[in-house]
Amino acid sequence: MEQARLARSSRYAALGAVLLAVSLSGCHCGSGARGEICGNGIDDDGDGPVDCLDSECRDLDPCQNQAEACFNGLDDDFDGDVDCADSDCAGAPGCDEDCTNGVDDNGDGVADCDDPACRGIDPSCGEVCGNGEDDDSDGDVDCADADCADVTPPCGGSADGSVCAYGGEAPHTCACADGTDNDSDGDTDVADLHCFSPLDDDESSFATGIPGDNNGSNGQFECPFDGNSGPGNDGVCCNLANPGMNLTPNGCDDGGCCEIDVNTNGTGEHVRIAGACEFTPMCGAAGTEGCPCTVGGTDCDAAQFCVADDDTGMGFCSTCEPCEPNAECENTCACGETCFGGFTQPDAACGGTGGCPTGVTACPMGTECDAAASEVCTAGCCYATCPAGVMPCTASTDCPPDAGFACITGCCVSIL
Repeated sequence: MEQARLARSSRYAALGAVLLAVSLSGCHCGSGARGEICGNGIDDDGDGPVDCLDSECRDLDPCQNQAEACFNGLDDDFDGDVDCADSDCAGAPGCDEDCTNGVDDNGDGVADCDDPACRGIDPSCGEVCGNGEDDDSDGDVDCADADCADVTPPCGGSADGSVCAYGGEAPHTCACADGTDNDSDGDTDVADLHCFSPLDDDESSFATGIPGDNNGSNGQFECPFDGNSGPGNDGVCCNLANPGMNLTPNGCDDGGCCEIDVNTNGTGEHVRIAGACEFTPMCGAAGTEGCPCTVGGTDCDAAQFCVADDDTGMGFCSTCEPCEPNAECENTCACGETCFGGFTQPDAACGGTGGCPTGVTACPMGTECDAAASEVCTAGCCYATCPAGVMPCTASTDCPPDAGFACITGCCVSIL
């Protein structure tokens, strides 16, 4: 089952990588002012179909002769059938749900059109959400149809849709890549502090859903990002020989000390990602949490900590414990990067009206940055979104055609 999952992931990752290369080379494919960018997982021109399914893209060489990937919500081979409804996926694990018999055939607790294997995929359930057609003739196509608003992938607010199949479970969209706020805390997927990467299958805790992950006797001392228990392979989280391939997300060190905007005021605080750590509510919503405090004092309730705003400012009570990152193994949150918990450095820290740091190109027109070096214009300065040689991404399908890569805080990182 795991080999089948990796094969499926590899096939679609290959397509994503090729299409991203086409997109970055400047192909907007259509005659409109913006047009469809053919490899970013987004409906750029707002007409419903995404990437290869859009008429502006489907005749391009990278979109032709693709095999059907069985769990990405798209009609990869343009035959009108999506995922499990395509005969190419007959017999694939997780594709054994009959969508019309009133029975939960695959044993996932839901039957027929309530099953993710059917809704938005099988035409007997209405609009098929990834085939480029208006199946129910209501004038809206694919993700532009209200029927597809919460169908993931390819709609439902998720641009990733990474597939998980841990512990013998049937392949399914990972909890941290499904576009759903699974734990109802107001934060979705990788913007949730509990999600270490899109391959994390538990949005409600700092476990990842991988059997045994970080649950051993060394669980609170080892790297939380390596997908297992024990410190034996923690070197993948502190790769001194090739820091760009560390598994640690942007903004974190190998022990889970991360820079996050815990009190959501635009600046980042270094706190440990563990225990009851959550974004801080307004003062008065939960005892002293979110209320002012004296750093080093005893103003906060039990199990709360006084965190200095922006690491040096006024204190506020939080369930997150402040920490000092391991400088040798910290993947710092640099300007222009997307970092853990959705944090990005504020403009004031990235140049703004104060000019750009030495060696950083100014971009007053917004067009001066080097796309080949994955630079973006942030606060008037060109900053790289990923380390040199590391491919930027918005979803794991953008990464190289190797199932050992995942999109972690905007960069393609090897997870093997």
